[in-house]
Amino acid sequence: MVHKNQEKDEDQLMVQRVLELQDWIKQQSQLPPNISCMLLRRFLHTTRGDLAATQRLMEHNYGLRNKHAQIFIERDPLDASSQQLLQVADLVPLPGLTPENNKLLFYRLIDFDADKFNFTAGIKVFFMVADCRFATENDGRMSDGEIPIFDMAGYTLRHLTKTVLSSLRVYMKFVQEAHPVRLKEVHVLNCPSYLDKVLTVVKPFIKSEVFKLIHFHLPNAETPFKHFPRSMLPEEYGGQAGKMSELKQQWMQLLKEQRDYLMDGQNWQLNKAKKQSNSSGSSSNSNRRPSTSNAASVAQSLKNLEID
Repeated sequence: MVHKNQEKDEDQLMVQRVLELQDWIKQQSQLPPNISCMLLRRFLHTTRGDLAATQRLMEHNYGLRNKHAQIFIERDPLDASSQQLLQVADLVPLPGLTPENNKLLFYRLIDFDADKFNFTAGIKVFFMVADCRFATENDGRMSDGEIPIFDMAGYTLRHLTKTVLSSLRVYMKFVQEAHPVRLKEVHVLNCPSYLDKVLTVVKPFIKSEVFKLIHFHLPNAETPFKHFPRSMLPEEYGGQAGKMSELKQQWMQLLKEQRDYLMDGQNWQLNKAKKQSNSSGSSSNSNRRPSTSNAASVAQSLKNLEID
């Protein structure tokens, strides 16, 4: 009974916070005016109801989206590059929540031909799936946190050379600073012998506190299941979540249904006629990006890779 009363109080507080956030948005004429209650709830949930922190997160989120419109606004889940990417890779939120109330998200290659791999298209589809999920999640229990799982099976050094550093930088900055999720852990399955070369490219863009959340697992390791139940994985991985192809089809259908929402600039664009009080390009955030020398070093590392 006490637990139910606590949940009721938390729900009432969330409703009050959403109303306060809506009032604030009316005064922020540069922000999109039609942000859904569901999405506002997610922003608030991410900051545990801290209204000021939510406002800063939203400003940073929409600021980065508009600064990098080629990733976040100029997009279409049904265009040729997105559809090809979805034939090459699976990007699937898995059903249910872990016993710790966390959401699992599974990413893997299904076509190992590196010539078909479009890195920037992968980034765009990643965020389209996320935006689609945030727009359609039900009003029930939100996950306490998120656990992405990346299966590196089939990922080769030739795939690594396809990395577009500008897109990688945008991806890392957004997911670490502006994404409305609480990142709990990251798991990398089937790590190859050349993992060090992969880390040479990506680690300069990862904050130290985030890198500590990453767990690397060897092929056929049982160690991942110390962190989440095997039963929550697709059948191909010994789980009970269903076939990956069927799970993916559900999300492809959802992307199609939400296409207008994803492509409507009014949902994402800032009103550039209004001056932003907190620009996402402020010095406090610009200091977090890798130095020019680091970026040059990463680029050189990509060029020096020996491809078999």
